[in-house]
Amino acid sequence: MNKFLVVSLLFFPVLMYSQSADFNKITESGNGIYFMYYDSSNSKSTIVEFEDFIVLIEAPVKDQGGNATDMKDHSSGGEKILRTLNNYFPGKPLKYFMHSHWHPHSVSTVNPFLRAGVKVVTTELNYSVINKFVDTAGIKNYKEDLVFIADSLEISDNKNKITVYRFTKKDFPNVPTDDYLFFYLPKQNLMHCACMYSKWEGEPVDGKEMLSGREEDLHRFMQNKGIKPEYLIRLSKEKKEANDMQPIGGLDNVILNGIKGSDILKDLLAIDQKTLDDNPEAILQNIIRKNIPPSIVNSAVYNLLRKKELIKALSFARLQALLNPSNPNSWDTYGEVYYFMGETELAAYYEKQSKKIDPEYSTGGMEVWKKDLENHQKIWEESAK
Repeated sequence: MNKFLVVSLLFFPVLMYSQSADFNKITESGNGIYFMYYDSSNSKSTIVEFEDFIVLIEAPVKDQGGNATDMKDHSSGGEKILRTLNNYFPGKPLKYFMHSHWHPHSVSTVNPFLRAGVKVVTTELNYSVINKFVDTAGIKNYKEDLVFIADSLEISDNKNKITVYRFTKKDFPNVPTDDYLFFYLPKQNLMHCACMYSKWEGEPVDGKEMLSGREEDLHRFMQNKGIKPEYLIRLSKEKKEANDMQPIGGLDNVILNGIKGSDILKDLLAIDQKTLDDNPEAILQNIIRKNIPPSIVNSAVYNLLRKKELIKALSFARLQALLNPSNPNSWDTYGEVYYFMGETELAAYYEKQSKKIDPEYSTGGMEVWKKDLENHQKIWEESAK
């Protein structure tokens, strides 16, 4: 065989692999809507194509939420986004990058966009967090490319249209950050709601689908705006929906027929301390029988810590540990309550227990508890006035 042909055959697969590794995967949904996927994340970006430019919604290079502690610009991921878009949409520049909130699964990178002259659509509150990793010294005139949304923004041409809406935690208390952006696509009748539609994937709770506070807020927002979309676009990759969007019927159904997590939490908090002390096994069996998720028991713990009801918080932390002993968060929560009570030796024991389950568990522990206690002490002082 010709030596050149042999070398070519050996080299060609490597070349193809390196080329594919240079780009993220893009799929077309139709009507100028595309989704971009990441090897490093279970979340996705949405791309909206206009006549002469494109818009990118979300840059979830890293799949981290509000517990992220290492806030930095994952610039290599941002550069890969730009390469992917330039390759897929030759001749159509990225004009706007938009993100819903400051969590890394919404915005993991911004410097490559600013260096490329892309306008970054954000809010002043969200920017106050992400500016910690903006290269303000190295990027000239970066402020000119920052677009802060106070209420709403509309971008449109003959091909497409996006309406950006800002809303706040003050008006919608279950929003994960102080303010948030929704993106409505009227020509396709789609609402990009990021992580505000969690959609319960577990077993029925007390025979019903769980309705989260975020879902209630999302539904109320759309009602207030008179928006009735056909589909919802979430940040996460859809495991069961072929078109990677959620039919609005799912939200409508849980609003009408679901069981509110807030109601379950209210019932748990109504249990008195004597019952918690005398019949913990019966309470635990009831939680298991109704399939109440450990996250709601966890919410009870932190609700009680906020009220400085430490003994009752400890009772629910113990129930959480019994309910979900294989989860490091259960033992971390148990340890944090002891830390709040001044029992640092016991707190340290449960911190070690969480690390035994997951050596890389980093969202709790003494340093985090110390900051939490300082914050709660301020809350307690305010409540005492």
